[in-house]
Amino acid sequence: MIGNILLILLLILVFAKLLGAIFERIGLDSTLGELLTGIILGPSLLNIVHADSIEAFAVIGSVLILFVAGMKQRDIEKIYQDKPALKIGLTLLIVTGIIMTAFFYFIPAFFGIKFTIFQALILGLAFAVVDIGVPAKVLISKGLINLPVGRITIRSSIVNILIGLLLFTVATVFINPNLHDILFKAGGIILFLAITIGIVYFLTKISKFVMRLHIEEAEFSLALIMILALAYITEVIGFSSVVGAFLAGVLIAKMPFAETRSFEDKIKSISFGLFIPLFFVWFGLEIHLSEIWKHIILAVLIFLAYASIRFIITYAYMKKYKLKMPALISSSMLSVDVESLVIIMVALQLGIFLTDIPLTLFAPSVFFSTFFIVLLVAIFSKLEKSVKVKKKVKFME
Repeated sequence: MIGNILLILLLILVFAKLLGAIFERIGLDSTLGELLTGIILGPSLLNIVHADSIEAFAVIGSVLILFVAGMKQRDIEKIYQDKPALKIGLTLLIVTGIIMTAFFYFIPAFFGIKFTIFQALILGLAFAVVDIGVPAKVLISKGLINLPVGRITIRSSIVNILIGLLLFTVATVFINPNLHDILFKAGGIILFLAITIGIVYFLTKISKFVMRLHIEEAEFSLALIMILALAYITEVIGFSSVVGAFLAGVLIAKMPFAETRSFEDKIKSISFGLFIPLFFVWFGLEIHLSEIWKHIILAVLIFLAYASIRFIITYAYMKKYKLKMPALISSSMLSVDVESLVIIMVALQLGIFLTDIPLTLFAPSVFFSTFFIVLLVAIFSKLEKSVKVKKKVKFME
């Protein structure tokens, strides 16, 4: 096992970039190469890098993914007006949550694993929350994030995540229900809203001062401070840190300097050049193939269950509202990652689960969902382009 962090980062980045480039050459996303890097260097194969050694980098990577996605949503204040996005996000959470709760309560018993109704409810909620990290990265790389496809995907996911994490926060109160916990969480939410309003006011004042300085480092530093501050605050009050990061992206996007080429280049360099790849490598390092293999049938059933529910619900809504790219949008809703992992990890810390079985069952879905999102988005985006070309040719004839 390698202990020197410099050598660890060197090996990871070399492997991740090489494997990522290979996957991109065959038409897939570099994310799969980064995941494979973690599997190769981790306990599943070579066992020379431990996940804990880069966990801090991975946390920053997950935060930066959502920050970049937030910066692309310059009209996020209109989300409440987007009825399709609201309905998709809520329906995905409610229907998937109910069905997966029943799934976890009954099905694992056939494999010698028993969950209580409360444990099944927490797992059902975890698999009902749509991660937007992977689809955001895919949509950004495909140049779709600013199109209607990207907007409805991100908005639906944000609605789903915010309500899902709020429900989880409320559910945790009932583990040891007391007035202190209830008041603390309620006060935290109120404080977060007050801080957000204060930050908006503060940014309108300081951004003009920063712009007058003409110091690009000051603009970049301001953005980093915003990311870390809001990510930390949302994590403290019981939400995922990525929600705060997304909000930071939305707020920074309103600043004049956010549209400059130099600022965007710096954000992309530090994000996609270092931290975001480390985030996906970290997930690969967390995967133990030997443990997963013991429960592989149940893990596959879990993935097929929640993935099919999400795809069908989203596709039905796309057809109902006659929106373009229904299959591509539906594919983008299959991911489980940071937010779901946060729910499971917090549940473990609170003593809701007494073993690591939930993580063992969850890990394969990270790989399966990432693989199929990348694959399906690539397929459906190419099909969409070919359809447009055929229509254009037919029109010219």
